[in-house]
Amino acid sequence: MEDRRIKKTKQAIQISFAKLLSEKSMDNITVKSLCEAADINKSTFYLHYKDIYDCADHLRDTIVDEFSKVIAPYSFEDIIKDFAVILENIMNMFDRNKDLYMPFLKSPSLAFSSCKMKQLMIEKILERADIKDRNSGIYRCTVSFVISGIISLLEQHEFAEIDRQTISTLAYKVQNGFVC
Repeated sequence: MEDRRIKKTKQAIQISFAKLLSEKSMDNITVKSLCEAADINKSTFYLHYKDIYDCADHLRDTIVDEFSKVIAPYSFEDIIKDFAVILENIMNMFDRNKDLYMPFLKSPSLAFSSCKMKQLMIEKILERADIKDRNSGIYRCTVSFVISGIISLLEQHEFAEIDRQTISTLAYKVQNGFVC
């Protein structure tokens, strides 16, 4: 278990990183400006991260880990069957952490990292699939389509737009087809 002080320091760094990311491009964030925002020394930053990009990767991994916790109890078939519940849980998780997660998702300078995040989430689901499904191109494409759709929904829309009715309608379309 990680020491509480270390956890608190990393959290301060991540929150400051997200705040800076909401204000400027990743290329314009320096270790110095991040340390000033987090009220830490550069040496403290370097105890936890190699550089700004490592810090961004850790934030991405945090999002993937939290997303994985939401979907862990479900097979992909159950994700589709209970899509409204899963999507609402994911929305709640992102809403609770929106100040931290949304700057990451909406940053054009982190598009590669966002793609890597989608890939990691897709792999987490495929790991738990039967070997037959994992080897099926259509199954892999379907998992990619659904997970990419969820992440793109979060990237493109404000949470106020995605109410229970929207979630219910999206779930119906995912479960029954989009031509309805």
